[in-house]
Amino acid sequence: MRNDRRDESLFDEMRLRRALRLDAAELPPRFDLATITAQAQAHRPGFAVAALLSTCLAGMAAAALVGLVAVALPTVGATVASDLFDAAIQTVARAAVPASAVLAAAQQPSIPLAATFALAVAIAYEYAQRRERVRAITS
Repeated sequence: MRNDRRDESLFDEMRLRRALRLDAAELPPRFDLATITAQAQAHRPGFAVAALLSTCLAGMAAAALVGLVAVALPTVGATVASDLFDAAIQTVARAAVPASAVLAAAQQPSIPLAATFALAVAIAYEYAQRRERVRAITS
């Protein structure tokens, strides 16, 4: 059982193509370079004044910003440098506390001596493992 009613609601492809065709009067206007140039020349003095005014305003804002930075930098620079130096000292102090415990243990006479002997035993063991056993094959 087919549903022919569904096909009736759809547009016929040919009717749809004909409906979408534009008449010559409906076509969008073409870009005319001469007209665009003439309009730009007619509005040019106002545009030039607006461009000059915005450039001057941007230049004054940049000069004010540079002046503000030049005045504020010596005041803020000392504070920022002090905070950075303080943070560096705190970091070194935090690392020095655990390191002092390790260095105190390493200063005991038995620790370096034991580490030296352990290294000698490890080297001897490695040489013993690396040595190949010589087997004489006789026939």
